Amino acid sequence: MNPRTILREIRDFPATSLFCASWVVVFAAMATLQLRGESAPSALRVLLTGLGDGRRFGDLTLQALADGEYWRLVTCNFVHYSVLHIGLNLFAFYLLGSLLESWYGPWALVAIYGTTGVGGNLLSAFARRAMGASPLVHSGGGSVVIMGLIGLCATAGWISRTNRDRELTWQMVKALVLTGALGLAFPRYIDNWGHAGGAIVGLPIGLAHARLLAGRGRPWSWGLGVAWCLVLLAGGLAQARSDRMDRDDRALARVKQDLMAHQTAYRVVLAARRWAHEGGDRRNLDRILRSQAALLDREPTRGPYRRLVGLAAELNRRDPTLAEVFAFRRDVEEVRRPLREATRAVLRDYWERRKAQTFPSPPTIAGRRPLRPAPT
Repeated sequence: MNPRTILREIRDFPATSLFCASWVVVFAAMATLQLRGESAPSALRVLLTGLGDGRRFGDLTLQALADGEYWRLVTCNFVHYSVLHIGLNLFAFYLLGSLLESWYGPWALVAIYGTTGVGGNLLSAFARRAMGASPLVHSGGGSVVIMGLIGLCATAGWISRTNRDRELTWQMVKALVLTGALGLAFPRYIDNWGHAGGAIVGLPIGLAHARLLAGRGRPWSWGLGVAWCLVLLAGGLAQARSDRMDRDDRALARVKQDLMAHQTAYRVVLAARRWAHEGGDRRNLDRILRSQAALLDREPTRGPYRRLVGLAAELNRRDPTLAEVFAFRRDVEEVRRPLREATRAVLRDYWERRKAQTFPSPPTIAGRRPLRPAPT
């Protein structure tokens, strides 16, 4: 497809193109964030099995709804978890979205997108809660909207009197059956309740097919599309605000995890130090030391740490000489001292962040000094 063809498609189907582009942007941002993390997902996860939860980008859980984060009914329709996930959805949505946009116009498609997405996810949430599903399971993707478009096309074709439109109905019924079969085969990776909810919402919309056709370009169609644009935009802004408010909590969680890693490594080093001074069972000493390689096998502890591991492995096979014991003590101290200082620094950082969250700074006015309570 050459650039001229792409530009023509964007001009003819602006709403469809905009939704597809927004999906790609959100997925790219989500993948970039995950790949930059310390525990980056494998290529297989990125391509097939999924990046993990997309809470920061607005995916949906029952717990989030219970906490009042209703905007996720909107934002979850833009979140995808793998290349396969977004690829299949982009293909299906572009085919159906461009078809409906050619019928009803871009503003009506925006309204249909919002109605099927929010309505389908809401029905899915009610069903999952009634079934006692886990409130922590994440769901997202444009497939809820796609199933709504399939349901709409199925009904629109059925109420038409032409054979061509009736054929469209049968094609959509086949798509519904195939999607249901895939959902039963892979329930772990497919949101069956979301698919069902989207289809249920889309089916009755198809009854308004003639009215939607006649309303293309009319003020009520434009107004409905603009209203849904504002709803979608408000959902994105609400998610951005929520993510910004959660930033301190995420930073504190990272520091807490770092602190636990430092404390664990320090306890291991103290155990090795105790053996060097008091003796005892030295079996598995090298294995225990190796377990802390992620933290200790780097500057400034890399050199003495590697000597410790090598000597500990050797002492698994024989008794140490006096010179080796003294060398072990020296290397333990060269690891312990910088590790102790690093652990103290992380501990101070952790408590400063805890204190800042528990007792936030007093407000300021126009750059003046913080307000203080009046003396009593």
